[in-house]
Amino acid sequence: MTSSWQMLAGNLAVVALFVLAWAHARFWLRGVPGAVRAALFGLCMGMGAVSTMLMSAEVTPGRFLDLRLSLVAVSAFFGGPLAGLITLLMSLTYRAIMGGAGALPAMATMIVVAFMGLGFRFLVSGRTITVWHALGLGVATAMASTVSAVLQQTANPQNLVPLAVLNTIAIMLASVIFLHARRFAAEHDLLAAALAQSPDYNYIKDRNGRFAAVNERVARLHGFSDPGEMIGKSDFDITTPERAEALFAAEQSLIERREPQVEFEEALVDETGNERWFATAKVPLHSANGEMIGIAGVTRDITADRQLQQDLIDSRNTLSYALAEMSDGLAMFDRQGNIILCNEQYSASFPYTSHLRRAGANLRDVLQEVVKTGEQLNVPAGQERAWMDQILANLHRETEEEVNLFDGRWLQLRTRPTSEGKTLVVVTDVTRLKTTELALHSAADQLKHLVRTDGLTGLLNRRAFDEVMETEIARSARAALPMSLLLIDVDRFKAYNDEYGHPAGDEALKLVARHLRGALKRPADAAARYGGEEFAAILPDTDEDGAYLVAEAFRRSLAEAKLPHRGSERRFLTASVGVATYMQDNLHRSAAELIQTADEALYSAKAAGRDRVFGTRVAGNQRKYGTLSR
Repeated sequence: MTSSWQMLAGNLAVVALFVLAWAHARFWLRGVPGAVRAALFGLCMGMGAVSTMLMSAEVTPGRFLDLRLSLVAVSAFFGGPLAGLITLLMSLTYRAIMGGAGALPAMATMIVVAFMGLGFRFLVSGRTITVWHALGLGVATAMASTVSAVLQQTANPQNLVPLAVLNTIAIMLASVIFLHARRFAAEHDLLAAALAQSPDYNYIKDRNGRFAAVNERVARLHGFSDPGEMIGKSDFDITTPERAEALFAAEQSLIERREPQVEFEEALVDETGNERWFATAKVPLHSANGEMIGIAGVTRDITADRQLQQDLIDSRNTLSYALAEMSDGLAMFDRQGNIILCNEQYSASFPYTSHLRRAGANLRDVLQEVVKTGEQLNVPAGQERAWMDQILANLHRETEEEVNLFDGRWLQLRTRPTSEGKTLVVVTDVTRLKTTELALHSAADQLKHLVRTDGLTGLLNRRAFDEVMETEIARSARAALPMSLLLIDVDRFKAYNDEYGHPAGDEALKLVARHLRGALKRPADAAARYGGEEFAAILPDTDEDGAYLVAEAFRRSLAEAKLPHRGSERRFLTASVGVATYMQDNLHRSAAELIQTADEALYSAKAAGRDRVFGTRVAGNQRKYGTLSR
């Protein structure tokens, strides 16, 4: 019994060695294509299986016991068909070379175990692999090893029990290691993605201030195109010696104190000479045993926030000055809503009720006159009594509201109850602020328009094109209306850029955009810059004939412009157009299908010699048509 356990324990050590070797190698092979990685995994497991057979014990003449089945099963289960096949072939080849009376049953068992591994992989497809799946595979493999031993006439309990148990342990051990390696790699990739894609400036430094990891924003900020170029450098390599020395001293102090630095703000002058504000948070990093190993830092550009804060401070100072000079309207009310005192500015703020807004008047009487005269525009129709009750109730709590008067002015009313039960109301004319707010809203709308527009050509950009496509596809399908798409490519544009330069290329693209806009006659038609020298036009409610006419009008217009292009077959700038159309009877529509069809038509136009229009009706009854400029 002891010899069997010792023999197979040596095999288990071999299995563990190769499993651990792959777990470490897998981390460095993350960027390798999946098929190559599967092949390497199969090769590693195959080498392990052969190694177990090299250390197998001959229990009877020509009959051997080892743990090769565990590696065959693990290879198929975790690596898939390719890895399993490579491991199986290596194992079968070596077992055939070994020969012996039990060779055929042993090889048959390896094949069965490989298929068992693939079967378990299929069963857990789409789900997370757990140790329970590995336990099931281990038990099944142990049963197969037992059957194999019986077939090889080595069915001695002293051999079978250790073989079955250690096969199961080997598979469980390999599964735990591989699952841990996968989880570690996934966590590493997640952290790396978070670091790279963060909108802030993220970086990690080692104990000596050298960069160990940075994201793209940090690299670009310091003039590097690739974050990897900054690895190993320090602040002494990227900034002035004085600033580098100060940063290094501060970071070393932070590491020694083991205390984080939270929201440290500083002003820096950028390469354009403008002052920008940054907020930096740094935390010391320590290893599992508590040793300080470096720092992690996050820096945010807070220039806009600082400007807003300054604007807010300035506004508050201005308001405080205005209140001190009594430039605002002011009124004091008692508990019953009677005016105790008020200034002229308060009364003059309300032209229709100024005669009532005097000391001794009750606020309800004033509000009734407001409703009667229509002094305020924001009184809810049909709910005047509830509106007055709400205002009277607000006298007893701190509130702010804006009132729109009939003459277009806006007043801000701030209610402040006092400890004596009285209420102070301050009235400020905020018409200019509201006008500014409305102007800001208008500017925001303009910004939204700019976000949808290509900066060079003034056409819709790719993002806006995608949105319009989805909208028009859905609308035309619901209404059973035809819809067409033009995809346009400027012929030999690279040669044009090479010959005339990029500034001339930009002007040429502007020319193409003008001619495309000129060819679109209806307000619903949308022209877009699809990318580079490619353009597109969405033509709602347009059948194939109408789309062809629009495309041909554009092609002819551009050709007749005769913009010189020595690298083109025509010796002047031309474009090829692909047209795709959904007819009324086609209600199963998708933007991707329409774009693909138009792209295929465009390819046909270019293949036919360029400066052509080719079109295709989407799905069934396809018909191509074309034209050539002479």
